[in-house]
Amino acid sequence: MLNFSYHNPTRLVFGRDAETQTGAVIRETLGKSGKVLVLYGGGSVRRTGLLDAVRSSLEEAGFTVIEKGGVQPNPRMNFVRDTVDWIRDQAIKAVVAVGGGSVIDTAKAVAIGVEYEGDSWDFFTGEAVPEKALPVFAVLSIPAAGSEQSTRAVITHHGDKIGIGSPLIRPRAALINPARFATLPALQISAGVVDMFSHILERYFSNTEHTEFVDGQAEAALRTILEFGPKVLSNPKDYDAWCQIGLAGSFAHNGYFGLGREEDWACHAIEHEISGWNEAVVHGAGLAVVIPAWMRYVSQFAPARFAAFSRRVMGVADTTDGEKRSEAAVIALGIAKFISWLQQMKLATTLESLGIGDCPIESLARHAVRKGPIGRLKPLSEDDVLAILTAAKSGK
Repeated sequence: MLNFSYHNPTRLVFGRDAETQTGAVIRETLGKSGKVLVLYGGGSVRRTGLLDAVRSSLEEAGFTVIEKGGVQPNPRMNFVRDTVDWIRDQAIKAVVAVGGGSVIDTAKAVAIGVEYEGDSWDFFTGEAVPEKALPVFAVLSIPAAGSEQSTRAVITHHGDKIGIGSPLIRPRAALINPARFATLPALQISAGVVDMFSHILERYFSNTEHTEFVDGQAEAALRTILEFGPKVLSNPKDYDAWCQIGLAGSFAHNGYFGLGREEDWACHAIEHEISGWNEAVVHGAGLAVVIPAWMRYVSQFAPARFAAFSRRVMGVADTTDGEKRSEAAVIALGIAKFISWLQQMKLATTLESLGIGDCPIESLARHAVRKGPIGRLKPLSEDDVLAILTAAKSGK
């Protein structure tokens, strides 16, 4: 196990009517009221009454609220720039994101951008490092990205989908009411569940040895997602199932499952190329295509790890009809069971079935490694990424 220092100051307010505590929590955190910016995406938070509940809670706590909607999936840099320009001189005390990962990531980019004299995109190109940020708070409308507890943010600009990390952008508090997830469309449910699964998976698949404690925690969380994902898809009004998914998703990306080990992140890097090229691709749906192809390609380089995943997470037995399975057979069956679960979640598992079989895989592979190999379990070259994308095209 590697040395680590872990600090997660996000206050998690979880359960029925959590959103009604937004104003009180922010006032307690800041020690005073003032003007806050509330960011949101489309009309769903208005239709469900979530935005009204948050606004009322803030106003009851003495805050002046200004709102800006229009955040899109795969959030855009131009929106961040416009928002920063709009609020720069308004003495905003905090940014409150009401929505999912795209809204929260946008709030984070705005929070650092308003405290910076240059262009916010500088943080994503590596030309600048955040030194100050407005406090960020998150009221979750969909469990998926885990941005409500993470130090990460991903923004898209002219086809480049780039992430940054800083403790300054970890939300001060996250308010999660699982009952609010009951109205989510099926695709958002499925894609969100796969995204959170991937956040744990890409930490779990590591070359670092002697990580048994964190492994056990990750395996339990992955099994929970496997069990309850189909339940919330088939019955979106199942509050108790949403509690399991909501909690798993929030902890999936707060750094806990990566303690003391090297992380991989190749699947996210490859998927970012796909949804950066075609912004209509939902991130989790893209991951459902990339992960199986990545598994089939990389498992030969880390068989022990994939065998452990197959046994402990996917429930593959070592024997069948009294005969011992080979390690290769265990791995193949584990991957097959994972693909079957993705199909149970009503997701495409190939680029062709996703409707983007014409995507330019050669240029995507080249662009993915423009800064060097991606992934840590098996560092991937351009040829490796191309092989994975080729396999992802038709599933062969």
